[in-house]
Amino acid sequence: MTIILCFSATAQTAKTRRFTLPSNIAAVVGQDSDILLKNTAIKARLKRLLGQKYASFMESFETLNPVTKEEHYLFSTGCLIHACTHLESAIAIDLVNRTVHAAIFRQDEKTRYFNEGGKATPKVIRAWANNLRQINSGTNNSQSKSAFATPDAT
Repeated sequence: MTIILCFSATAQTAKTRRFTLPSNIAAVVGQDSDILLKNTAIKARLKRLLGQKYASFMESFETLNPVTKEEHYLFSTGCLIHACTHLESAIAIDLVNRTVHAAIFRQDEKTRYFNEGGKATPKVIRAWANNLRQINSGTNNSQSKSAFATPDAT
């Protein structure tokens, strides 16, 4: 009986064990997102979080962006070469709760969100996805009207 309980406890521990984020993870701000994506702990956690969607997520990081700090999140995005705003992915690391969040945006599909521990999708990821939806629907007003103005004829 004792042996069975030991095996059961070991199986549960292995199943629920999570790779710990590096203590100095916030130091990656300003560096390309591949520094996050290649980190052993983050990579393992992304693979577990995304499952079969991991390859699709990583495909979108052909073009890298720097890691930024948005409130208490490390945040970065990437896109498929020549398909930015159409095929993108995002990652956010919650520095307070030490959780990993990801999203996959495809122009003609519903955006997919992935959040560790059943946490809510961070505002920084929702804003990124909403901006991409607006760009693709032609309702983004972030471009200045002067960019479309023609020079005065003299």
